Amino acid sequence: MSRALPPLDLHAHVATNIAPRALEGLGAVVFAVTRSLDEYEEVSRRTDTVTVWGVGCHPGVVSAQENYDDDRFAAALAKTPFVGEVGLDGASRSPIDRQVQTFSLVLTAVAKTPRILSVHSYRATERVLDLIEQAGVEGAILHWWLGSAAETKRALDLGCLFSINQSMQPDVLRRAGVPLTALLPETDHPSGNRRGEAPRQPGYTVEVERAVASAYGVTTTEVRDQFWVTLAELADSTAVTSLLPPAVQAMVSHARHLGHSLGRR
Repeated sequence: MSRALPPLDLHAHVATNIAPRALEGLGAVVFAVTRSLDEYEEVSRRTDTVTVWGVGCHPGVVSAQENYDDDRFAAALAKTPFVGEVGLDGASRSPIDRQVQTFSLVLTAVAKTPRILSVHSYRATERVLDLIEQAGVEGAILHWWLGSAAETKRALDLGCLFSINQSMQPDVLRRAGVPLTALLPETDHPSGNRRGEAPRQPGYTVEVERAVASAYGVTTTEVRDQFWVTLAELADSTAVTSLLPPAVQAMVSHARHLGHSLGRR
């Protein structure tokens, strides 16, 4: 593993006013989700070196769902390579019909303007897959996936990826047929790493790397390399590399070349 490639975190909640130096000090590349269009506006002018800020509309945040605006989302989409957190939540106080309408609009926009996409599906796994299939979106990252084995197979058939945190069991995904090449790491900070080892911070996905390595019978070096290769392939398939911070672009380029020597597992 090249030391040019730090840990990856494809889904974390980060305070919008955090100092850039604090994010750099994490020693990782973090994809930070937002919960509303208003929250994204707070970070839209940031120029962090190793943090990618996504535009989101969390299904569990009632005000975000009520205030979703398709034109505002489209304007944000032009600025960022990353969409998150979006999706459906079967336990939300927001009416499911409203959630479906919002998520459908998001998916329609992403189908036209592909982006790296992190999707929430708590207690709504089947319906999330239905909407992804209807929109024809490929490469969606299912964050903290809790679907059945049959739903997992369907998600793979739809071209979905899975982001896994330390609160999850990679053996479950492996037994359901998920290859290492379909996995990406996340913390879902502060929820997903609440009981993990210190430091419990965005970007600390070393525990995930170890768990995945054990489940798939490979080394942690191979796991991190593959995570980066998968991200590079996703950046290529969505044509978003130019929207990433320059330092992250360089890492993706390195991973792209690394992928040629790794082969597919």
